[in-house]
Amino acid sequence: MIFPHTVSRRLELRPATMHDHTVFLATLLRTGLESFRPAATTAGMFKILDAAFLVHRRDSATVLGFSTLHGLDPAGHIRCGIYLDPLRARMGVGSEAIHLLLNYAFAMFNIDKVIAQTTEASFSAFGLTLGGTGIRAVLDDHLYFRGQLWDLHTFQIERADWERHVDEDLDGILPEPLQWRVAPA
Repeated sequence: MIFPHTVSRRLELRPATMHDHTVFLATLLRTGLESFRPAATTAGMFKILDAAFLVHRRDSATVLGFSTLHGLDPAGHIRCGIYLDPLRARMGVGSEAIHLLLNYAFAMFNIDKVIAQTTEASFSAFGLTLGGTGIRAVLDDHLYFRGQLWDLHTFQIERADWERHVDEDLDGILPEPLQWRVAPA
């Protein structure tokens, strides 16, 4: 059994509220990419999310951006998104944020798969490379935003793969003495 940790060595996921919708929109605009379009208004966005978090730096309480889980469906799938301010989020915090969010999704929801979509403009923030593993599909020139066409890359991870990943590859993300399979205090 895995537990829903919301704190890593450098980050904390804090629940976002409707009052955070203007900060969320500003973060999306600063990222320079249109990657979240589920509702016509930013307030409407928060109504359709299954979970939304402010991503904070633990050492300064600076808000780096948001993470979301949305589109929970009866097939046992949910979509995730990480929207970090590129000027504030450096040094691999994107991958740390995605690990916390993926773990939260599998710990809190009865799902078999988490799906994420992004463009190559975000790859370096999450430690991804073109041709790397995990890409399930690519929609060429799918997004047109700020004067450029972007390929949309779809990634997925299944629960069984996440369970193995937690046991083998995630040392050093949680602060001592926390462990993925031990309930946080």
